[in-house]
Amino acid sequence: MTLSDAPVTGVPAGRQRDRWLPVSPLAVPTVWMATPEGLVCLDLIAVELAANGLRKGWTLTSDEARYTASLLLERGVPYSVVAQRVGASGATLREWFPEQACPVDERLARPRPSKPKPEPKPVLPVRCGTMRGYRQHQRRREPACGLCKAARRAADRHFRRHGTYVGAPEVAA
Repeated sequence: MTLSDAPVTGVPAGRQRDRWLPVSPLAVPTVWMATPEGLVCLDLIAVELAANGLRKGWTLTSDEARYTASLLLERGVPYSVVAQRVGASGATLREWFPEQACPVDERLARPRPSKPKPEPKPVLPVRCGTMRGYRQHQRRREPACGLCKAARRAADRHFRRHGTYVGAPEVAA
């Protein structure tokens, strides 16, 4: 057994270079590629890392994402995995590759009906003489009235005794 045949130890599973998808036989990390839209610059290191699921914390350019997606779809990777690896939505993949990016089952392609939005809770009017009234004065950046100042003091006393503002007394008008 030679040194090159020995298994690599200390390398996390999935990070061995022999299991990676090869992107290009070129030895340069940046390539200019001619497309119908014109010349595009591709960073092949970024493309290779994204194709192998190691894209974390950075994004591909749209040209790199499209090229990576085409490589993965040619290899039979499901388009949901491709979308996650390249950082594009499934709708974008269907726009780029309408014949390849299709779901396994036709039922999965239908847009799901949106849930009806719940009715908003009625907002109770804010009364002076409560802690809520004092906070509304603060939000409006206006001086608090006497009732709200008294309610704040009462709420602070309640908090020091009980450790919560819940159940703090209100000041009657």
